[in-house]
Amino acid sequence: IDHCPGCPYREFGPAIGPRGDRKSPIVLVGEAPGAKEVKKKKPFVGPAGDVLWKAVAEAGLHEADLFITNSVACRPHPARPRVGAIRACQGRLAKDLGASPRLVVVALGTTALRAVTGDSQLGVTEARRGPPFLTRWGLVVPTLHPARVLRRPSERPLLVEDLRRARDIALHRG
Repeated sequence: IDHCPGCPYREFGPAIGPRGDRKSPIVLVGEAPGAKEVKKKKPFVGPAGDVLWKAVAEAGLHEADLFITNSVACRPHPARPRVGAIRACQGRLAKDLGASPRLVVVALGTTALRAVTGDSQLGVTEARRGPPFLTRWGLVVPTLHPARVLRRPSERPLLVEDLRRARDIALHRG
């Protein structure tokens, strides 16, 4: 895919597009591609992806049945996407989310949650304790980013619980 207009990360590598079933009622939104994602040109293929796909399976979901994208399509430098990059990618993210009617958007981490809701004050730790957020994209289920779970394996059950929650919402609303 092309870089978003105003992308501050053009010189750091290619833009990485989404993957999966564009018509899926469940979309997973991550933060940004890492080194492995840039190399393989698809999201969630590195160590955080390993954590995610194990949690997805444990939650009773299948990778083939999901649509996966990121808040920012380019690898950020030095580490986390800046607000300007998230704003630059809003049009692309809106296109990804609006490609098909969504029932559930799973925001993987605070960056994704803020990008999807437009609320720069939200944090995942607090937000995941409440009900899903209703947005123009569907119900947003906030959860931990798999990279966080990689660093804190004891939080893995929380990620699985939230993915199950998203699955149950999609099954009951679909």
